[in-house]
Amino acid sequence: MKPLCVNKVLCSAAAALLALTACAAPQPVAQVTSTTASPVPIATKSVSRHFRAQVLARVPTDRADARGLELVGDLLVENTGPVIRAVAPATGEVQAQRTVSPGSGTALTPAGLWHSAVLLDPRSLAERRRATITDEAWGLCYDGTHLVQSDGTTTLLLRDHDTAELIRELRIDAREWGAARLGELHCTSVDGRPQVWAAVDGTDWMIRVDLASGTVTADADLTAVTVAEVPTGRNQVIGGIAAVPGAAGELWLTGRHYHHRYRIGLLPRT
Repeated sequence: MKPLCVNKVLCSAAAALLALTACAAPQPVAQVTSTTASPVPIATKSVSRHFRAQVLARVPTDRADARGLELVGDLLVENTGPVIRAVAPATGEVQAQRTVSPGSGTALTPAGLWHSAVLLDPRSLAERRRATITDEAWGLCYDGTHLVQSDGTTTLLLRDHDTAELIRELRIDAREWGAARLGELHCTSVDGRPQVWAAVDGTDWMIRVDLASGTVTADADLTAVTVAEVPTGRNQVIGGIAAVPGAAGELWLTGRHYHHRYRIGLLPRT
């Protein structure tokens, strides 16, 4: 692993940005405080059960194999398999990146930034330690208590956010989604109850699951994104979901080998 080219504390956000864009070697991500490890809601109207996506903006990307998206400070940290990188949301400009062990799923917790079964320092992206996870991670998020993992089935795995030790398994309880293959995740909270949005692999949908009961509490039609996306020649799998802080019902969304990263709004669907 190459050494970081920034080795002192920057005194202002402007200085940090200048230093990051001037260095060719991997850079540290902005300092993360413990409050950023809390789930960010993306739909605040709990009375709504059916949503549709409205494209608000799209930012060109390099068709990377996105396998996770997480907000860290004011940057989006994107997992592209062998590379973790921090990008400016509005422009898509890469502000920092580091080569890591390949894996899917990204989640910011009080213990650090989980990248599959590897725990990274959220500031430098340096590896802290590894956990033993036998199940393949398709998606990760942090619900305020647990590290939540999908493995491409209808079951979610709830793990200790510090050690990744498996605590319990949760099978979703919904007939219409009984064969769903759950992929990328984003943890949220509705009326104080931990829930998770999960992209349904191979479809234009994501569903919201209550993490206590496994009940599907909402769904969202993402067709507006797949229609707007230039065909990639591959399955247009949703590869990253991250909420926009302070913007009710808005999120960033990207896909594997997508040409763009999308800012969308979730609107009630009749």
